[in-house]
Amino acid sequence: MSNLLAARFAGLLILISTSSFMYADSIIYELLTKPDFLEQAALNKSSLAFAALLEFVNCAAVVAMSILVYPIIKQYSERVAIGYVSGRLIEAATLITGAVTLMTLMAMGKQVLENPNVSSEYLYMMGSALKSERWFGFLMGMFSLGLCGFLLNITLYQYRLIPRAISALGLIGYAVLLLKVAFDYFDVSFSGSWMYIPGGLYELIFPLWLIVKGFDLSNKPKIQPE
Repeated sequence: MSNLLAARFAGLLILISTSSFMYADSIIYELLTKPDFLEQAALNKSSLAFAALLEFVNCAAVVAMSILVYPIIKQYSERVAIGYVSGRLIEAATLITGAVTLMTLMAMGKQVLENPNVSSEYLYMMGSALKSERWFGFLMGMFSLGLCGFLLNITLYQYRLIPRAISALGLIGYAVLLLKVAFDYFDVSFSGSWMYIPGGLYELIFPLWLIVKGFDLSNKPKIQPE
């Protein structure tokens, strides 16, 4: 596969992963933020199962994309190339557990609906714990993404593999994402959804550039990459 074709496939996979994750999140947020989230999970099992499938698509896409760009990035830094694939694998592993959690919540909601005379307090306690586990798994996945994405964009910026304005946006976006993960982990109120904006813009512009132009491989490293 040529470098240009690999870059175009990688760009397409980034768009697939981003859109699938965002759509899944919109479904999940609407259902699991309600007080009766277990009943909602059972009553809307088709929607929730579809959201879980979209999360799996996201995980598969990010891993496949990192594998596609590996031989290209390896020409400039083997450590960064390996680190990027590893980071996306860790991200996928943590997020896929969240998709499995959705299926568990659906099963618990079914128990609540089928046994109305039995106290559901214990199930809701367990359900809240599972939601917390899913949230912290998401934070760990975003930490892995932020770290490996930041390192990747250092290489992209250094060798001008893409326009420096785009790689600089990536550096800012992933740095802000790492800050948001830290703020959310320690429950700092300063954090907000606005902190996703720089990274969101990068996740849109970067893949479109790859699809149209690919990587600029004219600036070869002066020494053998490590």
